Amino acid sequence: MEPNHGHGHDYLATNRRNIERLRDDRDRAGLIQLADVLDGRHTHDARTLAAEARDAAAFIDSTAPRTFDVDDADGIRVGDILRYCRGRHTREGLVLSIDGYTVTTNHGDQVAI
Repeated sequence: MEPNHGHGHDYLATNRRNIERLRDDRDRAGLIQLADVLDGRHTHDARTLAAEARDAAAFIDSTAPRTFDVDDADGIRVGDILRYCRGRHTREGLVLSIDGYTVTTNHGDQVAI
């Protein structure tokens, strides 16, 4: 992260670049830490920046793949990971598409959910 000395435009711009970099790196912990530090500052910009950092962390949460078991796949979406059995082996596959109650994984498997 870039150091953010002083106040004013540079302070705001530097923190926005830091938030953007942490979001792009998917560094949720860094975003929450930055938001907590900004919460300790008593300026309007700090409150705004803290909210932006928390929004970026929420974006990461909403776009991160989740893992579901085939028998409990309610709410599964494209990009999530599905754990299912093929033969006697358990597989984990990335969900590429969902068609009603069938999921297609990156392994080419079509799995009923």
